[in-house]
Amino acid sequence: MSGAPVTGQATTTAAGGSPSSPAPAPPEWDAVLFDLDDTLLDLRAAQHAAFDATVRRQWAGAADVAPARMAEATEAFASDAAGHYERYVAGELTFEQQRLARAADALRALGAPEESATPLGALWTADYEEVVRGHWALFPATAEVLAQVRSSGRGVGIVTNNVEAYQRAKADALGLEWVDVLIGSDTAGAPKPDPAPFLAGCARLGAEPGRTLMVGDSLTHDVAGARAAGLVPVWMSPAAPARGAAEDPVWDPERGCWRLRAIGGLRAWLRR
Repeated sequence: MSGAPVTGQATTTAAGGSPSSPAPAPPEWDAVLFDLDDTLLDLRAAQHAAFDATVRRQWAGAADVAPARMAEATEAFASDAAGHYERYVAGELTFEQQRLARAADALRALGAPEESATPLGALWTADYEEVVRGHWALFPATAEVLAQVRSSGRGVGIVTNNVEAYQRAKADALGLEWVDVLIGSDTAGAPKPDPAPFLAGCARLGAEPGRTLMVGDSLTHDVAGARAAGLVPVWMSPAAPARGAAEDPVWDPERGCWRLRAIGGLRAWLRR
C-alpha cells in the first residue's frame, strides 16, 4: 500500500526499530477476522496430547525416552519445525502426507529403531485425528469475548490456512457455528499471506479492510498478510509487554502491528 497508513496500522520506523512518529491511536473498527488454530483454538496443546498418545502406540520404547528429549520431539512435531504443513498449504503434499512426514521426523528424533521408525498410516491419520479432536478446546475467555464482539454489532469471521470444510467442522465442534464467515485455504484461490483470503473475508462481512482487525498468532501469515491487504494487523503474542490492564493491546513499532497477550484484550477496544 502507498500513502498514509490506515488507522491502527504501521507507522514509519527509523533505523534500529525506533519509531519516527508516535504510536497510532487505537483503531476504529467495524469487524474482526481471526485466525483459528493457536489463536482461538489451543491446537498446540491438543497436538501435544495426541502425539504423546500416538507415539507410544507406534513404538513401545517411547515410554523410556528421556522427558526432555520427548518434549523436544513433541514440540517439533506440533510446531512443524521442518515445514511439512507449509508444503501442504502450497499444494506439494496431501494432508495425510504432511502428517506422516512430521511423525517420521519425530520418530527419528526420538531414536526409534528402524522397524518402528516408519509411521503406521492408519495410526497417524484416522487414530491420531480421533485423539486430537477429543482435545480441541478454545483458549480461556474466547467464547465470551467473541460473543461480546458480536453483541457490539461488529462482524466476526475466521480466515485460516486449512481447507474450509475441515475448519468449519472444527469451528462448529467448538461452539462457533454462529460465525457466518469462514475463509479456508481453498476458499479464495490462495492461502494466507496472500491478500485474497483477507479481502474475501472483508467482502463477506461487508466491511472495509481499513476498518477490519485481523487477529492471529503468525507474523508471516497473519500480520504481514493482513497489512498487505490493508487490514489492521493484531498479533496474538503471549509475550507482549503489559500496559494499563494486563491484557490491553500494545503497539509494536518494530513489527508495525498491535499485540495482544490474550484475546481478552479486545475488550479494551469494544468501547470504541
